[in-house]
Amino acid sequence: IAAAMDPARRAVYDQEYRTVGRDGTQRWIAGKGRCVFDESNTCVRIVGTAVDITRRKGLEAELRHLNQSLERRVEEQTAERMKAEDALRQAHKMEAVGQLTDGIAHDFNNVLGAVVGSFELILRRPSDLERVQRHAETGLQAAERGARLTSQLLAFSRAQQIEMKPLIVSGVVNGMREMLGNALGPMARLTLDLDENAVPVLADSTQLEMAVLNLAINARDAMPEGGEVVIATQLLSISNDVELPAGEYVELCVSDSGAGMDPEVAARAFEPFFTTKGVGKGTGLGLSQVYGIAHQAGGTVRLNSHPGAGTSVSILLPRTQAGSEAGAEPHPSDATRAQALITVLVVDDDPNVREVLVETLDALGYRVLEAEDGPSGLAALDEGVPDLLMVDFAMPGMNGAEVAKIALARRPNLPIVFATGYADTAAIVDVAGSQALVLRKPFRVSELQAMLVLALASRR
Repeated sequence: IAAAMDPARRAVYDQEYRTVGRDGTQRWIAGKGRCVFDESNTCVRIVGTAVDITRRKGLEAELRHLNQSLERRVEEQTAERMKAEDALRQAHKMEAVGQLTDGIAHDFNNVLGAVVGSFELILRRPSDLERVQRHAETGLQAAERGARLTSQLLAFSRAQQIEMKPLIVSGVVNGMREMLGNALGPMARLTLDLDENAVPVLADSTQLEMAVLNLAINARDAMPEGGEVVIATQLLSISNDVELPAGEYVELCVSDSGAGMDPEVAARAFEPFFTTKGVGKGTGLGLSQVYGIAHQAGGTVRLNSHPGAGTSVSILLPRTQAGSEAGAEPHPSDATRAQALITVLVVDDDPNVREVLVETLDALGYRVLEAEDGPSGLAALDEGVPDLLMVDFAMPGMNGAEVAKIALARRPNLPIVFATGYADTAAIVDVAGSQALVLRKPFRVSELQAMLVLALASRR
């Protein structure tokens, strides 16, 4: 209203508008000016300009199109770069696993030798119960040792989503003792100096193991004539640091007695693809990957090296207030006796594994239904009324995650346990959520019983 009553304000105009001629020609005009009013508040003339801005409008449209096209190309190139980086990281993981080949073959031969020898001794004198029990325990210990090794290799080799959980760094390193021995070989002596204090950090266990393995391999390569590798952990209190916030940190330090680095090489050590190794002997991603793993967990990496004095690489990870995973698994003593009316449907494509699992469940007092693949398992689900589904993950035709997805669509409250030696974590989580129950093969009877009790309790 005020603008309408005020001639000075009502008179000013600044507009852009489109015109269409009789021949269909379109033009854009920028009109600026003001009206001049007489005493009776009537516009008597207009003072201003009208400029043809058709060309400018065309250029603006071209620029908008160019920007949209550029943004799209940047997004595509970024996605391609990320895909290439993921492929390089996976290739580096496989390179690290490949360097373990000789040690793995030697270790597995020892494992198989102990298992085969134990079975042969049992077969020779099966009536001697004391000898049978002793040899069975020896074979079982050897098999468990092989299982630990394969689980670590599978964790390294497969691409999986990152799971940041509270964990104890000393426990992770101690669990890698055999693998580290295989990686270092006979020329390097491994010493573990691990802090006994169970101080948790928030990290991905597989990534942390990968970082330790990378540093151990680098230490080995720095000592071609042999030497000592020391892996130590300790709790540090840090303040006034230019990079890290003040607080308590767990330091994981890998040191070697090799030739060391000069300042120029040390300054570039964390650059991606930078390597002093020969062609075909390294990707140059080891230390840069360690750096990325540490920063992802809220920490950093420090390097200390001098020519002739060896090299020390320290990973600093902040202490977390969350409890560690230790003790999270159900203890066998907490398992209650299975009720005879509980029915378990077992779906596994390996006939030997399925037979052992069915007999074990039967011995524990469960009623058991079995199926050799996903489709027959779903058919058994419709025909019977199982209280729990145990399904392998890696099966031909239809994997365990696909079976579970269909099963949950038909029976949303059905407890599911994934019993597998090769778990695609992302596929299982997509179906069953982050609290999916996964029983790693091979497992002992007590572990099976505890997992079933946990699954049935979650249903209730």
